[in-house]
Amino acid sequence: MSTRPLAGRVALVTGASRGIGRAVAVELAELGADVVVTARTVKPRGDDLTGTIHETAEEIERIGARALAVDADLSRQDGSERVVRELLDTFGRVDILVNNAADTGDNVFRGFWDTSTQEWAAQIELNLNAMYALMKACAPTMRDNGGGLIVNLGSMRAIPEGLNGGGGRITGEVRLGAAYPTSKVAIFAMSTLLAQELSEDNIVVLTMNPGGAATESFFHNARRFGWDPSMATPVAMPARTVGYLATCSDPMTYAGAFIDAVAFAREKGLVPPG
Repeated sequence: MSTRPLAGRVALVTGASRGIGRAVAVELAELGADVVVTARTVKPRGDDLTGTIHETAEEIERIGARALAVDADLSRQDGSERVVRELLDTFGRVDILVNNAADTGDNVFRGFWDTSTQEWAAQIELNLNAMYALMKACAPTMRDNGGGLIVNLGSMRAIPEGLNGGGGRITGEVRLGAAYPTSKVAIFAMSTLLAQELSEDNIVVLTMNPGGAATESFFHNARRFGWDPSMATPVAMPARTVGYLATCSDPMTYAGAFIDAVAFAREKGLVPPG
């Protein structure tokens, strides 16, 4: 296989200022794609959640690919539309969409009594509705160019009963609110149903569970809640899984699938054993 099998292709990766989004964007660039990265972080935050979309774009360009950084709030409909408009104005096409952006802040850990209807709606808007808006904006040019790949990052196919028996608690004192897992289950349902329709135009849609990747957010919450940081899995696992899906001989095999990136990367030998 060519070392740049995605040469001439264009990818859009959301939530790409750090973590999984940044790792995926860099992986696709190393495979030859030009990459558009978007997120709300354009200036260093001054805390442990480091990274900006401009730093990601600079890393992509050092690899030798072209990059475009677009500052956008994807919870707003006009944000999604502007990202795709600037992408098409610059590159004229999009072949790969990785919907990674999600609300991973304090809202995720608020229970029913502390979550307002506005906060609920905001999580659903960013975690789920923004994905649909970007698919709607990108799919026409994918169809016109003969097909494409859409990877939607989820983490659940069903709500675990009692969230592992914790009554909504993921560790002793940490409560996981309802909005985040609800949106993740909905992502799987949405992706599975749309995969059936879009496959008719050779557009592959699938859901990927990235696992507990070693991101800045993971370590931020590990320090905050006393989690064992050694539980984290390499961020290369979801990144290389996306790279594999984008370059494999028959991506349609995975249309509608729910892919566990950790298990998949190990099965395909995409990361060193361990």
